[in-house]
Amino acid sequence: MGRGGSRDKMEEKTVVILGATGSIGTQTLDVLKKLKGFKLVGFTYHKNEELAEKIAKEFPGAAFVSTVEGLQAVEKFLESTRPDIVVLAVPGFSGFLLSMMAVSYTKRLALANKESMVCGGRFLKEKAKEEGVEIIPVDSEHSAVFQLMEEGIVKIAITASGGALRDWKLEDLEKAKPEDVLKHPVWSMGSRITVDSATMVNKAFEVLEAMELFDLRRAQIDVYIHRQGLVHGMVFLKDGTVKVHVSKPDMRIPIALAMTYPERLYEYLEFPDLETLSFERPDREKYPLFFLVDEIYDSYAKRTAFNASDEVAVQAFLDGRIGYLEIFRVVEGVVKRFDGSSVRDVQDLVEIDETARGMAWEKIERSSR
Repeated sequence: MGRGGSRDKMEEKTVVILGATGSIGTQTLDVLKKLKGFKLVGFTYHKNEELAEKIAKEFPGAAFVSTVEGLQAVEKFLESTRPDIVVLAVPGFSGFLLSMMAVSYTKRLALANKESMVCGGRFLKEKAKEEGVEIIPVDSEHSAVFQLMEEGIVKIAITASGGALRDWKLEDLEKAKPEDVLKHPVWSMGSRITVDSATMVNKAFEVLEAMELFDLRRAQIDVYIHRQGLVHGMVFLKDGTVKVHVSKPDMRIPIALAMTYPERLYEYLEFPDLETLSFERPDREKYPLFFLVDEIYDSYAKRTAFNASDEVAVQAFLDGRIGYLEIFRVVEGVVKRFDGSSVRDVQDLVEIDETARGMAWEKIERSSR
């Protein structure tokens, strides 16, 4: 992961957002409205054409294309714009495929797609190195660790909110409805990631992402539930020092840093109240899918199956087809059917993703009969 030199303040940086109409995308637009020296030259959207047209009016001259038109259309779009920075804000496995494409046409990838590292981190890092492209993390936790990293790291810690059901009793989880799960106590995010926060699948992804981004072993990454949402990451050094990153829970802060690094050009002078900071370990019974990370971290095949089955199960839950706890059973059942065989290339990952989705849908169909 690159740490580039000082930016020429007179040179305007061009930016493309892949996924401009989602949560991260719209917050990136907020940042661009305040930053000087950065110009949006293009963006993609999925199906929200009305919002896409509004963005185009707010940013005159910015080209745009729908990802519904397919990967070839997006690649042609990237080839024509060749921006200095691509903000990758498309969620899911499809976002990984776009990451692999984007590094051929940009100088810096501001990465807000976890699956890029979870499913194919090795392949993305290899390609980025070949192309001379920096990868700067956008996730608040990885941005925090990125800013704290130095020689002598023993381990790191990232934090989790615990999700909307963190204070529910175990026996009540079966009754949880989508509207309960989507009431996130700290962040405002998309539906899938909000459900993943409640199950802590999102934090399992972030552990895997941290392993890839910072070349760490699983044993070097701790996770704490931190209710206040102010501490995003910690780094433990060999002399007993612990460096802690604290900021308001606002994604515009790490988004801006990913674009402007190594400088801090975004002004956000709202400092957090540090009166109470609490940390606790995740409960294995409440968050069984988080602990599944210890069985899959060394296998790209299992990691890809983990993500694919979770995407399917979460959507089925949001659609009312399965209950909340069924998410656990679907994902665990699919992952256990993969033996951790080696992955040769991205096409292998695509096939594993498709197979795992099919398995997940089969389980959902059987459970709903």
